[in-house]
Amino acid sequence: AARPVIGRVAMRALLAAAVVGAGTAAAHAGAWTQAKGHGQIIVSGTYTDSPKGFDDDGNAVDIPDYRKFELNTLIEYGITDAVTAILQPQLQSVDIGQPTDASRFGLGYSELGGRVRLWSDDVSVFSGQVVARIPGTYDDDDPASIGNTDPELDMRMLYGRSFGIGSWSSFLDVQLGYRARFGDPPSEFKADVTFGTRPADDLLLLVQSFNSIGDGSEKSFFVSGSEHKLQLSGVWDVNESWSLQLGGVATIAGENALRERGLVAAVWHRF
Repeated sequence: AARPVIGRVAMRALLAAAVVGAGTAAAHAGAWTQAKGHGQIIVSGTYTDSPKGFDDDGNAVDIPDYRKFELNTLIEYGITDAVTAILQPQLQSVDIGQPTDASRFGLGYSELGGRVRLWSDDVSVFSGQVVARIPGTYDDDDPASIGNTDPELDMRMLYGRSFGIGSWSSFLDVQLGYRARFGDPPSEFKADVTFGTRPADDLLLLVQSFNSIGDGSEKSFFVSGSEHKLQLSGVWDVNESWSLQLGGVATIAGENALRERGLVAAVWHRF
């Protein structure tokens, strides 16, 4: 077995855990806005385990085992047909193994903001979105909280297009943005892509890519890095109002980041 690497390289990867790509399952629903007076609630749970991380060169290295569970409740409501309000509180549990030996359970980031439809036609939509992220803890001395104690502002442009693949109704959602972090951790460029298709009327298959790239700014002991995640899932429509989602997520590449592997499950409710 490979000799455990607990030193500068491993610690940089561990510190980057809370610095790069803070929200996979927390990603928003897409470029489309909700109809006035209608909306949706998505309660999602994500569990990931990271016994390894990526170093400066993108190579896998041993780090203190980093286990994380996040429970997110995404609420979207149509203020008008073109303006959707967004609220997303988060409950988070983090456990870091030896020799760090730290844990935390409590509020994660809570998000508040909105999405505005700027242009649309019968098959496409172009939107802008701004979300403020409010931390659930301010304890910089807790290794399980480090990097997640400062406010953030997530700004995105979103494009969505619906189309058919044979008889399967499908869509593509592309989000490009910048997450400003008001503290020592580097701010990030964001690029998220979702492809969805329906092989059956009550089944939606999702392929999602979540990408974060640090803007190069480095303060204190924080380092700039990158993270590229792939999430595959299926959403089964129980009826017109309720759906169930199940899938897996993995970090497939990165620099100064965790190599996460985990499961995602969610309940969707449309109203």
